[in-house]
Amino acid sequence: MNWADDPELGRELAIQAARRRLLRSVILWMPLFLAAAAGTIFFFADVAVRDREHGGTWVLVTILGLFAVLFGFQAFQALLDYLGSPRTERGPVTRRWARSDSFVMRTHYMRLGKHILRGDVLLLVEIKEGDYVEATFYPHSAVLVWVERATPPEPGEA
Repeated sequence: MNWADDPELGRELAIQAARRRLLRSVILWMPLFLAAAAGTIFFFADVAVRDREHGGTWVLVTILGLFAVLFGFQAFQALLDYLGSPRTERGPVTRRWARSDSFVMRTHYMRLGKHILRGDVLLLVEIKEGDYVEATFYPHSAVLVWVERATPPEPGEA
């Protein structure tokens, strides 16, 4: 038996890889959020407190505020998941699909209960709609760490 065939080691490596992806997201989005938030506060104070009107400053405050909200949303989702731990749930896959989110990458998704989870093709290649699975994922950013088929509970069990 090869060390790569050990399921517990495979799960641990998948969790570490997902945590590295979350850390990269925090490193990417948090400075952008901080810069946009600082710019919003600075230009808002310049317009509102100092009463300096230079034409398009309110437009700049609005645009920077919008970027701060968008960057902050991404940054704090990744930060909450990085500081937290993954969740494991069982249930049927009600939908499974893939789409091209960019020109070079295809992202794969599955719906498990009320969660829409994002994973790579290696995790989701054997998962189809209607399969009963056990999935480990980070709840805030919906990053799928590990998924495998499971036996469904008996009709009398809850």
